[in-house]
Amino acid sequence: MTDPQPTADATPEPHPTGAAPPPTGVTLSRPVIISILYLAAIATGFTAIVGVVLAYVWHGEEQAQEWEQTHYTYLIRTFWIGFVLFLGSMALFFAGFLAMIPGAGHGHSEPPLAFFLVFFGMFALWGITAVWFCVRCVLSLAKAGSGKPMPRPGTWLF
Repeated sequence: MTDPQPTADATPEPHPTGAAPPPTGVTLSRPVIISILYLAAIATGFTAIVGVVLAYVWHGEEQAQEWEQTHYTYLIRTFWIGFVLFLGSMALFFAGFLAMIPGAGHGHSEPPLAFFLVFFGMFALWGITAVWFCVRCVLSLAKAGSGKPMPRPGTWLF
C-alpha cells in the first residue's frame, strides 16, 4: 500500500509552528526592553544599570528613530534622577544614625527626636522616589509599546 498523493486541487494546511502569532498590540522595541529592565530593578537591584548602559548605547546609534530617541532621553533622565534621589534617601538614613550618637554616651535611653524625623523622612523620600520611578517606567513602556514618542522627554515629572 502506498500513501495517497495530494491532488492539485488540495490546499495544504498551514503548519502550526509556521503560523504568525496573533498580534498583541505591543512590540518589544528597545525602549520597552529598557523600561522592563528598570522595573525589574525593583526586585533585583542591578538591572537598571544594564538598562541605562543600553539606553546610552542605543541613543548614540544613527538608525534609531525619532520616537525612540525621546524614550532614550526620558529613560536616561529617569535613571539619573532616581539614582540621585536614592542617594539622598541613603544620606538621610545615615544621618538618622548619626543623630543618635550625641546621646549614646550620656545615659539617654531614648533616641532623640531628630533620629525619628530623619529616619522616617528617609522612608518617605525612598517611597516617593520608588513610585515616581515606576510611574515614569510604565508611562514609557505604554508609549513605546505603541511606537509613540514621549511628549516631554526632558521633564523631571511625568
